[in-house]
Amino acid sequence: MKKAETIAAWEKESRAAAVEEAISRSGLNGAYGHICCIGYAFDDEKAKSLSWPLDYSDERALLSGFAETMSAQNRIPTIVGHNVAGFDVRFIWQRAMVLGVRMPAWFPKDPKPWSQDVFDTMAAWAGARDTISMSNLCDALGLPGKDDIDGSMIGDLFAKGEFERIDSYCRADIERTRSIHRRMLVAFGEAA
Repeated sequence: MKKAETIAAWEKESRAAAVEEAISRSGLNGAYGHICCIGYAFDDEKAKSLSWPLDYSDERALLSGFAETMSAQNRIPTIVGHNVAGFDVRFIWQRAMVLGVRMPAWFPKDPKPWSQDVFDTMAAWAGARDTISMSNLCDALGLPGKDDIDGSMIGDLFAKGEFERIDSYCRADIERTRSIHRRMLVAFGEAA
């Protein structure tokens, strides 16, 4: 490249690509990423989700709403999720610290996949040091898997304003996790 404008255009494109890549990677980092949707279900209740901006004006309000919903429970629930001990709980705590949101006293601080505070479907299948995607686990168990969205697409969907799709994806993930969890409880000889 010899022309100054060609070089400038290349540098601008390279810089934009680098910034986009850095933003994409930071989505899984509690210091920089954001929570745009949190889903939950108690026992056999229908899956629910809280999202920003559908239900709340910003991330802090969303996380505060989630903390209030969890605090209102008359019991301490076991948190069930796929990679919940390895990612979700830690990310929620990190965002709570960044935003100054008080979580319920019972909310696990640093759960291990084998702790009583959580049931991590990924760890229950793959062990504490290995992984399996939820989609692959659903396939292995003969359960309905993911549709046309996966977690890596949430940032782009949020940027495009497709909040209802994120909400729907979140609730569907809860139902998938619930199906996996029930199958595991049966195999472990526990009530489903």
